[in-house]
This record gives sequence, C-alpha cells and structure tokens, in this order.
Amino acid sequence: MVILPLSFAKAQTAGEWIHARGNPAMTGVSAVELKFPMELAWEFRLMDKPKGQGEMLVSGAVVRAGKVYAGCKDGKFYAVDLVKGVKLWEATGQGAFDGAATFAGDLVVVGCQDGFVYAWNAETGAESWKFETDAEIHAAANTWTDPKTGVQKILIGSYDYNVYCLDAKTGKKEWAAETGYYINGGSAVGDGMVVFGGCDSVLHVHDVATGEEKRQIEVGSYIGNNVAIADSVVYVSHYGNRVGAYSLTDGAKIWEYGEREFEYYAAPAIWEKAVFVGGRDKRFHAIDRVTGAQLWEYRCRDRIDSSAVICAGKAALFGCDDGYVYALDLKDGKELWQYEIGAAVKTSPAVAGDYVIFGADDGVMYCFKNAVAK
Repeated sequence: MVILPLSFAKAQTAGEWIHARGNPAMTGVSAVELKFPMELAWEFRLMDKPKGQGEMLVSGAVVRAGKVYAGCKDGKFYAVDLVKGVKLWEATGQGAFDGAATFAGDLVVVGCQDGFVYAWNAETGAESWKFETDAEIHAAANTWTDPKTGVQKILIGSYDYNVYCLDAKTGKKEWAAETGYYINGGSAVGDGMVVFGGCDSVLHVHDVATGEEKRQIEVGSYIGNNVAIADSVVYVSHYGNRVGAYSLTDGAKIWEYGEREFEYYAAPAIWEKAVFVGGRDKRFHAIDRVTGAQLWEYRCRDRIDSSAVICAGKAALFGCDDGYVYALDLKDGKELWQYEIGAAVKTSPAVAGDYVIFGADDGVMYCFKNAVAK
C-alpha cells in the first residue's frame, strides 16, 4: 500500500468543527496545534439530573460561526456561544440525542432516538424540516456534496437497519441502503463511496451518489462506531477485539491488529503512517498503517470509548471512562497533558480554533482553551 500525505484538515474551516470526525471521511484530524496546559474556559450543563449509567449523556459537539451545537439524553439540543459558554437557543425532540450533528447550508441537522432527523436553522433554531425513520437514531450525521450538481446531502443511519441519503435543503429521501441490523455509527465518505458498519458485523460499501451497493466486507463482529477512509483503505475497530484495515477497491483484508480480549468501541483516527485508537483494554494504541504492527501504547485507568482527534500531526486528544481527558505525543505516546473532569468522557472532542469541547457523562459540556503561546 502506498502512503500518501493526508490533507484532510482542509475540510475544516479555521476556528470551526463542521464535521463530527473532522471531515466526511471521518479520519479524526484537525489542523489546530494545541498548546499546553489548556485551561477550562467554561462549563455548560445540558441536563439537570443525568439519567442512567454507562452511556453517553452528552453528544459530540460540532462548531460553526462561533456557536457550539450538541444534544443530550433529555431530548434537548442546544446552540451555545463558543467564547462565553451561554445558551443561544434550545430545541427539543421526543428522545435522546446521541449522535453528533452536521451542517448543510444554513441548517444544523441531527438524528434523535425518537426516530426523526431534525433540521433547524443554525442561527435561530427554527425548524426547517424533519424526516421520520422507523426506529431510533443513534448515529452521527454526515454531509456530502454532489460534485456534479453542488447539491448537499445528509447521510445518517437508523436502528431500522437503513442508512438514508436525504436532500439537505428539503429532507426528501434520495435513497436508502438496507443492512442486516442496527446502525450505531456515522457513515464515512471517500473515493465516491459511503462506508458504514453496524450490528450485522459487515462493512457496507455503496456508491454515495446513487446508493448502489458495491460490496459487503465481513469483519466478524459488531461495529459500534464509524469507520475511517484514507487512501482507498477502510479502517475499522469492532467488538471482536480487533482493529482492521480493508481495501475499499476489492474488500480484501490488509491487516488485523489486536491481542487482548477486549472490544473496541472508539473509532480509529488516521494520520500519515499511523492509526490511533483507544480500546476497552484501558489502552490507547498507535498502529502502523502499512503493516498493522504496534508502534506504541499508553495505559489509562479505565476503558476508552472516546474517538481521538489528531491535532496538527503532533498530539492525540481523547477522553476516558476514568474521568480524565488526555493529550499524547504522536511520536512516542508520552503524555503531554491531562485534565480531571471527574465523570466518564465517551465523546469525541470538537477542536475549533483555540477551543476544545468534550461532553461528559455528568450531563455537562466542557470547553478548554489553548494556552497562550510563550
């Protein structure tokens, strides 16, 4: 496999986090260089009384035009001022908001456990449209723009076993791709394909424009999160205690990584010659993209369900069930920074200019600010 320089950070505008995993290919990268120690800028409580244990209470955040957007288990979705941490508007659904939102034109679009995909005006919170599926939605939304027509589309999976492609302006269904079971993770887009996995233990590869199925790739176990696409290779972590790389062209397995009998929920992040992913073995792993060999690992105090973001090719940023958020040096895995939140952090961070946002299982969204350059 030929490794090409990755330039996925260009998909983001400086100071914004418009895709839940940094870009449509969901590789989990940011151009922002973090400076440590970062300081807590503000906290915003989305829920007064968190309900349940062991599940994400606050969704991953997205950021555009100085506003942070996130939902929670209470069926509320918020727009919050990025600098001040104050509420700008609030919308409601009839179920929890688990998956991160996306943007399309002047809309912010997100799925809800009440089975609807909601589209609100990002500035005012006024509802523009909503689309009904036949079951809960836990997956993050993704956006794809047709290069031939310039029309934006929303891609999102449901527990009704389908991934939907919707016209972003109207919410009209363009196509639906049926799978064999629940869809938990977002749908990654790359090389003209949309790739997603779910509880049927299969990677589904479809033409993103037409929805036509191109192939199915058996991975052998549940896929709880999104995959990542880079250089015509699909990277996936799953409940079979492994991380795998598969050819997008023919579905062939390139390598598989994993020795311990602990599953992976966090999605992989890709940067240059390495794959970075946390596991439920309490370790954060750096893996060679070509060979699948371990480069290094860092041990935390509890399992890692937070999907990392790679910042400026220098630091891996993620949360952990031990109540801390971490930044590690990409070269050797040495700790650059940690901060104790005190509640499990399962969300992927949003990195927007000098600000980093995490949601935690105490129902609070935490915003950190880059240290001042010396």
